[in-house]
Amino acid sequence: MSNVIVGCPKCGSQNVRVVSDVTGSTKGFGAGKGCLGYICFGPIGLLCGLLGMGEGRTKTTTYRVCGNCGARFK
Repeated sequence: MSNVIVGCPKCGSQNVRVVSDVTGSTKGFGAGKGCLGYICFGPIGLLCGLLGMGEGRTKTTTYRVCGNCGARFK
């Protein structure tokens, strides 16, 4: 990254900071999928369904915030 000073497009201020938001989500074990796995594959299907429990995704969003007017921009 370069050290370029970016001014606020709304008020022109140089008092700008970079903010990073990290959000995540997890997917849980569905009873329907577990039952279907058990019906199709027996206990092995149920165990395979349990292995996927708690997997998730993380998303990072980076933007700038003006310290004077509070405008958010990229």
